[in-house]
Amino acid sequence: MDESYHKTVKTLLTLLIAVAILAAVIFLLLLLPAFVETTLPNDSYEIRITGLSDLAVNGTATVMIPVPANAEGELVMFEASSVRQPTGWRAAVRETQYGKMLAFTTTEGYAQDVFMPFGEFETKEEPRLLVPVLATPDNASVAGFTRGSGGTYTTVVFLDGFVPPENATSISFDLRYRGGGGMKHLIKEDTWTATVDATVPGTASGFVPVPAGYHVIAGGINL
Repeated sequence: MDESYHKTVKTLLTLLIAVAILAAVIFLLLLLPAFVETTLPNDSYEIRITGLSDLAVNGTATVMIPVPANAEGELVMFEASSVRQPTGWRAAVRETQYGKMLAFTTTEGYAQDVFMPFGEFETKEEPRLLVPVLATPDNASVAGFTRGSGGTYTTVVFLDGFVPPENATSISFDLRYRGGGGMKHLIKEDTWTATVDATVPGTASGFVPVPAGYHVIAGGINL
């Protein structure tokens, strides 16, 4: 009986070891591709400016909007490659009294609305938001603000060269930036988002402060 019992125990242990090895192999086969997968951080910026088509141009009209940058003000888009040109406009990065901004200029009789999605991969893993930053909550430094989970800060847009409309009109700025989100060895990095959803009068001229939202989507282990 003792010999039979030991044989049974030995057989069960062998089966358990075999099952454990098989489970480990299956687990590794499923996990290994995800473990070695590497995804570069991605920057995307969707620009939508509406209400411009109701405005006549007085010679040359200019619209400027914030650009994605890190806490030191270094641009993360538009400088490595040329800026695509939207229909009816010429686009370029321009230096202003508040820092660099993306400028659209036109000499057509009437302006056109702007819709442009941008996207590109990059290698940096650092917080970024839409600049210029005119003010942050509690007067925090830009670097300190970007290390938090998010909040609302003040940025700026610019308008010039439009004939004041006879009827009340407004210009809407819908700007949506998303960056980061890369993944390496099952670890996904943080994703940073910054948005502007503001409306300014069609009679506005010069720099106009507008609110911007900043939000951090925390990364972590991605199984």
